[in-house]
Amino acid sequence: MAEIEQVRLDMGGFEVNSYVIHAPEGDLIVDAGAEPEKILARTTQPVAAILLTHGHHDHVGALEDVRRETGAPVYAHPGDIEVAGVAGYEPLRDEEDLVMAGESIKVLHTPGHSPGSVTFVVGRDQVVGDLILPGSVGRTDISGASWEEIEVSVRKVMPFWEGKTRLFAGHGDVLDAMEELENNPYLPLGIL
Repeated sequence: MAEIEQVRLDMGGFEVNSYVIHAPEGDLIVDAGAEPEKILARTTQPVAAILLTHGHHDHVGALEDVRRETGAPVYAHPGDIEVAGVAGYEPLRDEEDLVMAGESIKVLHTPGHSPGSVTFVVGRDQVVGDLILPGSVGRTDISGASWEEIEVSVRKVMPFWEGKTRLFAGHGDVLDAMEELENNPYLPLGIL
């Protein structure tokens, strides 16, 4: 099973996370908001792909530098990416099962924070971007966001949670799904 490594990035005092999935046959980078050299320093194998949870600047600000250095293809949902101005990407589809660098990844379209947000299910873990944050969920008071959609999206990812599921969020610490279920007031009850 792949190991997911958190890379904490600084965008001038604002923290954002990138992740490197160390898969059996290569590395996968998820989100590249800032500090491309720091992201690339965490890779241990050739980079097979760059995956985007969504197209907000704090998640794609260093994308072109990382793409140029790795030559890796970019995978993203069209709902955000065309607005973000990212060119030359492979479109992700809801419920798609990808096999990349020897690792299976399920794609769930999880709009609400942005129209093209996705969650990547890797084994029992999830890279959720800004869908779920420590004690909260992604902002819905910005353009393209929707509280109704984020509620539906949270309910969509929760059935995949198991006792030891970790949530790799776009900001803050890596979360224990069961602890968030117990303590996060924005998560609905009675889903699991």
